[in-house]
Amino acid sequence: MNKKGIIVAAILLVLALGINCFVAAGSKDAKVNDKNLQVVTAPDQKEAMENERFTIAEYVPEDIDGTNVARKGHCEANGYTDVYPATYANDGTAEGTSYWEGPAGQEAILTCDLKESYNIHTIRLSINPAAIWSKRTQTMSISVSDDGENFKEIVPSADYKFDPNTGNTVVIHIDEVKTKYVRLNITKNTGAASGQIGEIEVFSNDK
Repeated sequence: MNKKGIIVAAILLVLALGINCFVAAGSKDAKVNDKNLQVVTAPDQKEAMENERFTIAEYVPEDIDGTNVARKGHCEANGYTDVYPATYANDGTAEGTSYWEGPAGQEAILTCDLKESYNIHTIRLSINPAAIWSKRTQTMSISVSDDGENFKEIVPSADYKFDPNTGNTVVIHIDEVKTKYVRLNITKNTGAASGQIGEIEVFSNDK
């Protein structure tokens, strides 16, 4: 073997010894760190599973006693935006484009004529339940009237949160009162330029 070959062989020997030392050191460290390992048992998974932290409980509407007497009534308002008139507010659905939206930039007033006088106890308000209708808060008060002219406030102005995770629905329980007209005065909506109601339901136990 010539001098050059001897030098190359020596370099390869040094490299081999260095690699062996590195591997040995790594193995030693691994044995020490084994004490810190935590064994995690995988679930017995036979089908696709979702992490419970990323799932939303199914919304179940509140069961309200009585009949929705607003369904056969007539709704009118102090105005509306685009193609969303007051007649959509009690047509039996809040889905799609079936909703009333008040005049932009001003108080929105929705009045429901029940056609007859009823003892009412609960009012349920809904907007489109689709997730694209993000959370919003509407500020409103509720008034009633026997003649459609003189209204008495029965629920003072308050904030109501509409959340798609809970059906974008708000249920307002009131002290039973006899009335023929129910009026909403909406002064603020964090999700639009005016008040929005997809469906107003007024419940009575009158037969």
